Amino acid sequence: MSNSSELEPKKLQYAFDKATDTNYIGTTSYGVTLYTGATDQEWSIGEAPHGGAILATITDSVLRHFSDKHQKDPVAMNGFFLHKSEIGPCVIAIEDLKTSKKGYCLDKSFILTHVDQFDPEQYKEKVHVIFTMGNMDTEEGVTHFHDAYQAPDRKAMEENEVFFMGDYVEGLMDRTIVPQEEGKPGIPVVNQSIKFKDGRVTDFKAIPYWCDLFIPPPVMLGSEIMGGPCWCPTMQLEVQFKRRPNTDEVLTSITSPHIINSRFDASGGVWDLNGKLLAITRHQCLIVPWTRNTKQDSIKPTQGKL
Repeated sequence: MSNSSELEPKKLQYAFDKATDTNYIGTTSYGVTLYTGATDQEWSIGEAPHGGAILATITDSVLRHFSDKHQKDPVAMNGFFLHKSEIGPCVIAIEDLKTSKKGYCLDKSFILTHVDQFDPEQYKEKVHVIFTMGNMDTEEGVTHFHDAYQAPDRKAMEENEVFFMGDYVEGLMDRTIVPQEEGKPGIPVVNQSIKFKDGRVTDFKAIPYWCDLFIPPPVMLGSEIMGGPCWCPTMQLEVQFKRRPNTDEVLTSITSPHIINSRFDASGGVWDLNGKLLAITRHQCLIVPWTRNTKQDSIKPTQGKL
């Protein structure tokens, strides 16, 4: 394994960067580049590391991996959550699938638990991600919109208490879709505005986090339909990046049109406050009892809170 420093020493000013930071270890003799990172209890849903924070950690290492290449911009990522992740240190392994001087590149990244001496046979792969990398400065051609996702109306939102990771993020939410009457279901849609409390701006690394930071839309139907507190683990998650972010606060709108046998899809977009589309996302998730996440009642979410 070769060792070298890819980036200058980092000054981690913001909480999100401290939680999702990675460090280069080296490259193995068979071409896999390794980074160390960690999942943080404070950036979790119950006792499970937050999926968006995990993807942000992986994205951090991928951006570092491509920092000296033409393809500096993530164009798409497809993540598969193979096993429930644990809190603690991890290794991110990156393998190039397709390389190009000026065109798009494909990259395979996966997160593994336990950090001792790297031996793939002693690790368990937790999350598997395929990245498409490009350079948005060189993209040109046809642009057209048809029946496109629409940014939610921020004026219809009100202050919303964030239950998980509320020390670090804050935002607004359209609460008109929350069940208003006993026995009357809400709508499986979540419209919100959200940002980091400490002033950190939204960049490419933050986009996967925002794409996964929402109340699962089926929860908005109400406890009578959902059968009580539930956890909605993600099986797979796709993000398509549409432009470079340059904003503090983002608008998100996520809907779940199909809930079948406790498996559902959730899709939508992320916009800046000017209504410019930053990314679209699509998830496949499950609905399971909250006890599958943790047995602790003290960290059980409440209706209508993230």
